[in-house]
Amino acid sequence: MDFTLERTVLFLLGESYRLRNMIQHVEHMDTDERLKLLRNLLCIRSPDYPLPQDICRDINQILAYESDHRTLVSADSIPTFATVRAPPSQNPPVKIKLWKGDITCLRNVTAITNAANSRMLGCFQPTHQCIDNVIHTRAGPQLRQECKDIMDARGRDLPVGHAVTTKAYCLPSKYVIHTVGPQLERGAEPTYVECEKLQQCYNSVLDQINHLTEPEDGVAKSIALCGISTGLFAFPPSIAAELAIQAVASWINMHPDTTLTDIIFVAFTEKDHEIYTDRLLKPRPGWFIERDAAISPTLAVSCGSLQQARDHILGADTVIVTAGAGLSAAIGLDYTSEKLFQERFPTFLQYGFDCLYSVFGFTDWPSEDVRWSYFFTHLEMIRNWPKSELYAELTEWLRHFKGQTHVRTSNADGLFVANGWNQQDISTPQGQYAVLQCAENCTPDSYWPTCSYLAKARESMDLETQRLTDSSAIPACKNCGGDMFICVRAANWFNKNPYRSGEATWRRFRQKALNGVGKTVILEIGVGMNTPGVIRRPDEDLVRYGGGNVRLIRLGLGSHASVPWDLEQQGLATYIDGDIKYSLPMLLRSTINENAKGG
Repeated sequence: MDFTLERTVLFLLGESYRLRNMIQHVEHMDTDERLKLLRNLLCIRSPDYPLPQDICRDINQILAYESDHRTLVSADSIPTFATVRAPPSQNPPVKIKLWKGDITCLRNVTAITNAANSRMLGCFQPTHQCIDNVIHTRAGPQLRQECKDIMDARGRDLPVGHAVTTKAYCLPSKYVIHTVGPQLERGAEPTYVECEKLQQCYNSVLDQINHLTEPEDGVAKSIALCGISTGLFAFPPSIAAELAIQAVASWINMHPDTTLTDIIFVAFTEKDHEIYTDRLLKPRPGWFIERDAAISPTLAVSCGSLQQARDHILGADTVIVTAGAGLSAAIGLDYTSEKLFQERFPTFLQYGFDCLYSVFGFTDWPSEDVRWSYFFTHLEMIRNWPKSELYAELTEWLRHFKGQTHVRTSNADGLFVANGWNQQDISTPQGQYAVLQCAENCTPDSYWPTCSYLAKARESMDLETQRLTDSSAIPACKNCGGDMFICVRAANWFNKNPYRSGEATWRRFRQKALNGVGKTVILEIGVGMNTPGVIRRPDEDLVRYGGGNVRLIRLGLGSHASVPWDLEQQGLATYIDGDIKYSLPMLLRSTINENAKGG
């Protein structure tokens, strides 16, 4: 498969006179880099010159390979939020559903919606994270080619409010219904005409699916609706959601004999999900809200690489869990979340911060009082972070291995210990919030537990302003009287001494794996590319130099999820790409069930 990927990338580079000089670098790229380059090349490639059949076949093979490692959610398992029946219809009522996630990861759905542009050829900007880009990337270049054929036959752009249906190709749905929504200036209020045009989009999409082939007996005829125009086209999400629901309600009322059975509103962000939940709970004529509509569902999740991952675990004597920010993000502690920052740190927005990551490296604090007010607010948030079912399930699962386990995490939040894991069985190479140190590292023992400093700060913290009212709560080094900071790897003054015991334990586990003492599996969860040299690359090296006795299972989301394909071809690694809050329990429970069968 690595050879197929390399060959495809080389062909696409060779097509472009401007990019041919990159050919010499391809052999030195790893799988991640080649995949990113492939996506970018396909994104900018014009469909005016059809790809050769063998290259199309190679691309489809690569996309199928990626799809086989992606967690897919069955549309059938999404609970019904409301049912709607238009009198005098004798058909079963239409089910209205709501789901938060990636629309391209829905299976058992007849069609998904694409918020397209008027050219209907997809987005040609690789940096855009728009739904148009995602759908074309996952479907493959044949989708763009079919769109071009349709547009050539039309002879003109697709008007706003209209819709066109294509095949879905490498996507798990059968069809994609493309529609062009109204485009607004950022921050502008939509006009009456623009609101009408947006509702026309939903009407056109529903008309398209209504005219598709009749569903088979017992098979739902379903459509997944995205938030049309709410991304780059800047339509306010709250207004768009209400208009979308009104359009669906009106359309069902005007089509009492529709064969459509399920309409799924898909929200990509937590904020959009909250907006749709609020709007869908409003009383509407003919709508019957299900009692548990707003409760988080238990979804049917599947992944083609699950069996391989499960086999790796079942053959292991020792389990090493390595974890990054993606694991904590899965339970809501997401350092990229603007919503989290706005809710928890409202008085610090004035400094230009929009998420927790944006504070990293910031030095332009107006005073030490403000700086420590922020950090104490952050530390207090972590201290009070609610217990997590996901962490609890993981730590309980690890206990099945009776001590032959170790957790190594780049997360400084202490959530493993807070959720019941033994502090003696964890290593934290990036440090911990639970320790403060002298910022000058004046002596090796100039570090102390955070809790006592936090307790004093808590007494003098104004919760409304999020500011310290007593400057004496600002920590000072007990040895030199100098400034202090959280003991995390933020600069060359980082004090490693508080973590020597954990590092020694880690080295023993690592050496045991390298020496081939039993079979070891590394379960890597939510580790991205911010600091790949801390966990990600060492995990891969441990597999490469483990003499065939070490296996890697990588759980992540998007492009960061994949493993080097050569390791997978050797049977030494595999990965699951998807939301960790779904993929991790799926994997853990599958191994427990398998052990139960064997027992």
